[in-house]
Amino acid sequence: MSIPSNEDILALLAQLDDAIADALESEFLDFKPSLGPKEDLKVACEYAVCFANAAGGVVVFGVADKQRGRAQAIVGTHGHDVDVFKRGIYDGTRPGIEAEVLELSVPEGTGKLLIVRVPEGQQKPYGTAAGLFKQRVGKNCMPLDRVAFQRAQVASAALDWSGAPAQGVALSDLDPLQLERARQVLRSKAPSSGLLDLPDLEFLQGLEAVRDGVVTHTGVLLFARREVLARCCPQAQFHYVLHDSETTVARNDIDRLPLLEAVERMEQVFVGPLNPEREIELGLFKLRIPQYPIEGVREAVLNALTHRDYLNPGEILVRHSAQELVVTSPGGFVAGITPENILRHEAVPRNRTLANALVKLRLVESSGIGRRRIFRSALVYGKRRPQYQTDGYTVTLRLFNRETHSAVAQVAARLDAAGAVVTLDHLLVLDALVGQSFMDVGQAAQVLQLPRDDARAVLEAMCAAPLNLLERKGHTSAATFHLSKGVATVIKGKAAYTRTRGLNPVRYAELVREYLSDHQRIDNALLRELLGLGDSPSAQVQASRLFKKWCLPEGFLTKNSAQGKPYYTLR
Repeated sequence: MSIPSNEDILALLAQLDDAIADALESEFLDFKPSLGPKEDLKVACEYAVCFANAAGGVVVFGVADKQRGRAQAIVGTHGHDVDVFKRGIYDGTRPGIEAEVLELSVPEGTGKLLIVRVPEGQQKPYGTAAGLFKQRVGKNCMPLDRVAFQRAQVASAALDWSGAPAQGVALSDLDPLQLERARQVLRSKAPSSGLLDLPDLEFLQGLEAVRDGVVTHTGVLLFARREVLARCCPQAQFHYVLHDSETTVARNDIDRLPLLEAVERMEQVFVGPLNPEREIELGLFKLRIPQYPIEGVREAVLNALTHRDYLNPGEILVRHSAQELVVTSPGGFVAGITPENILRHEAVPRNRTLANALVKLRLVESSGIGRRRIFRSALVYGKRRPQYQTDGYTVTLRLFNRETHSAVAQVAARLDAAGAVVTLDHLLVLDALVGQSFMDVGQAAQVLQLPRDDARAVLEAMCAAPLNLLERKGHTSAATFHLSKGVATVIKGKAAYTRTRGLNPVRYAELVREYLSDHQRIDNALLRELLGLGDSPSAQVQASRLFKKWCLPEGFLTKNSAQGKPYYTLR
């Protein structure tokens, strides 16, 4: 089921001769008689909150829900100003709910019903200005109970669970080894930090692991002994699975570890033989490409540990295979973050105290840079673009090892060696153009998650020195951009650039001339690749006929042979 449309509502009203409106209600629909604009607005605010805290829904004003018979049940509404009503709902809810308010024409009563359609809220929990919190359960609006209310607040980052006191945990329950681990981490990253000079209690207070002498949940997650962590925070479970094939498991580790130890464990896995490297030649040097870049793995694990929903009983799961690395953490995205804007949206930590502690330990950034590091660490090695997914209850990040484009890594490394700055934006565009011939500004805006003007600026910069990665085709707003000649040759092969410039059959001869001016010789297979003819027998015959035509006295090619195989050069 879903939120009813106006057509759905009219179809239900047609059933009122055989049923009362109450029987037609659902978790997404409620009928209400109209008591006048002022009273209806109070009811609308209450139901807006109720539906927004669930999956959304519609309130129909002007229908008596206990009356049988269409003529008796549909009374209609009178005196409602749609714009005033919509603004009143926004002002009467916290956070303000933007409901759709409209009038629906009917033949009975006053001739119109008032429809209030409410989407599912993105900043739960919602309440009325008077402090009423409800949630749709079946056909009823029920008070949001204390546990559900707290979970909704934590899920939306309205409440910082990580900064709350950890009940039943004393300072003696913290592990000195974990405390020393934190000091070592900070010492390695910021040896001049003033926190390092503090005694243990002040060090803990500086990280807000202890507040007013009481251990916080952040203190438990970072420093608690294992048995205390298992008792007080059993959901802090970390599960690592190594697959040696699609159907078999080589390693299956389930632990409840303090956060810093969990990160260290993952780093040990991915700096060892389970994360092999391969080398590619780069002039006099060699570029080593890891299966999964350690920087991206570290950021992925830290993000999962920092931003997961700790009131959710689920675990953090890391699935590792030679094809992909999948990190799944409980809790959906927070406060408007989506896979479509994750590269640009400002950081909104669900666990602010924990995030602040990791910032102070120099393990994460407070500005959301970690997400961009995950993408860049993959793309700079020619890996596929990382992929975020969510079902509203979990967030999954996939890092890919298959379909690696080593040539992209070569291009990036050479530009870097030449002193040119290759940004994440440049890498995102290159990654997209590996799978397509060209892109326009609109496509670039989607790939880069930027406004069109900003995306255009990125493309134009890639056309200019010192990058010279792209070329522009056209001079209007509909212009397209494709890989420059040298880059296309490295990444896609000799024929790619010429093919991208045009595939009209009337230009076949021109394309071949242009190709031979760069590459000196061409054969049947290269001609078919250049012209996009394919590999079928008929395509081979077609290519042979073209060569025969172009080798005539008035043509421009000369036929040659090497080891019994023909090839052609410019006459």
